Amino acid sequence: MKPSGGIEYYRENLQMRIRRFALAVAGLSLVTGAVAANPAGAEVQGKPQPRAATGAEPIVRAKAATGACSVVVGAVTAAGQNGGYRITATRPVTEEEAGSYKMFAVRASSTWFAWAGSGTTKYFTGMLLVGGSLYTAVESYKTPTTTTPVVSWKRLGTGWASFTSIASSRYVNGQNVAERSYLYGLSTNGSLYRYSINGPTGPVSAAGSAVGYKSFRSITTIAEAATYDTLLGVTKAGGIYTIHLPKTTTLKGTLKAVRTTGFGAYQQLVAERCGNSGGTLLTGFNNTAHTATVYALSKAKGSQTVVNTIGSVALPQNGTVHFRYITNTNLIGE
Repeated sequence: MKPSGGIEYYRENLQMRIRRFALAVAGLSLVTGAVAANPAGAEVQGKPQPRAATGAEPIVRAKAATGACSVVVGAVTAAGQNGGYRITATRPVTEEEAGSYKMFAVRASSTWFAWAGSGTTKYFTGMLLVGGSLYTAVESYKTPTTTTPVVSWKRLGTGWASFTSIASSRYVNGQNVAERSYLYGLSTNGSLYRYSINGPTGPVSAAGSAVGYKSFRSITTIAEAATYDTLLGVTKAGGIYTIHLPKTTTLKGTLKAVRTTGFGAYQQLVAERCGNSGGTLLTGFNNTAHTATVYALSKAKGSQTVVNTIGSVALPQNGTVHFRYITNTNLIGE
């Protein structure tokens, strides 16, 4: 489905939707009845040089279905085409496709956060893995809706070849001020690494590591709080586990199994907040079948977490890397 409209309306609609939060509150019905349930050696550059790319096609206007939670997702293909869609937890699940623009091939991406621009300029930023390097990307656009986005990126450092998955957190206090931002990286050496993100576009600096994650293949963030972050990790056996990470000097995670099997078909999970009581809209992406399967999770409580399957939907874009677009809203899934 391709409604008419430009990228600016799409992004502004996303920000208005999250600020009002009406749709997310309505989506609480999805989980009603829930039971109680050492740095990586990555070299970081302080002043990388940016490059710019233009010629983006407009991303379409996407309107969420009334009364259901949804997630706005970017999707990068193997050829480096960046597009996306809004996936809504209706029954059946629906998706509304966005236009696309040429970016570059990436191996992994963190969440793309909205940051305040100057005047009519708005932008989203995210961290990317490209080959053995970490990059930051900036998608900027101007309002009103007559202009196309401009994408720029810069390399933050080398030494990231062993990383298979990255996830970011940005805790926002009651005044909509981002107090702390972290980047988490999962390495093939079996360790989880944490980095402080210094400013909207970096650089990053090492903030601890922990061993014991050899069985995991990907991570996504489900909770951002003043004193902790919580990741949801997918194991190579297809299980999902919460990884509770206090914001202390020493990185030490507490793992709890949510499900030990059933998620092996997904190369990546993306989590979105659903309501004010800890509900999470979880979307699993099968890059082989080009489908997305949506789940509604209660607030995470280990194996007592309620996991309801909403349904699956075919995706029109052959994305190999998916990421979440978001503004000033904390995830509260644990």
